[in-house]
Amino acid sequence: MEIALVSKSSLRIKGKSASFLVDPQSDAAVNAFLLLNPDEEFISEQAVTVSGAGEYEIGGVKITGLRNEKSVLYSIHLDGLDIAVGTITLFFAMQHKLKEHNVIAVRCDEMIDASFLTSLSINAVLFYGEKAAEVTQGFEKEKLITINKYAATLGKLSAEMETVLLA
Repeated sequence: MEIALVSKSSLRIKGKSASFLVDPQSDAAVNAFLLLNPDEEFISEQAVTVSGAGEYEIGGVKITGLRNEKSVLYSIHLDGLDIAVGTITLFFAMQHKLKEHNVIAVRCDEMIDASFLTSLSINAVLFYGEKAAEVTQGFEKEKLITINKYAATLGKLSAEMETVLLA
């Protein structure tokens, strides 16, 4: 499984059987587009667009969307890993309702204390977005990894929590 930064506010999540773009800026060859803001319209003739709550299966990958009034959080089971993708404000609002995930990808468009996120992830928290650098300033500098692509497999996950700035 690989999570790569496509633009400041867009990610590509790629597994063995499917790939997804989160908040795409343009059409691309993937199995599905996942929109965190359900009010945004993105129409593609090349792939499925998911923009709301519900359960989906795309390319053999199970996706569950949870929604509040402003945005959607997706829980994805890909290559044996549980991945959650959403905005920092939605993670904050739903933190007591979520199960632990192996990897959490958080779009940071607002300044919020992100320390609560470490209780939601077993292995890694990935930060991206307009305010990601500011949000991660509260984490220990020597433990914060800055990269543009994060890759993991079920058998090779770090035993220690990783905090990653995708930039």
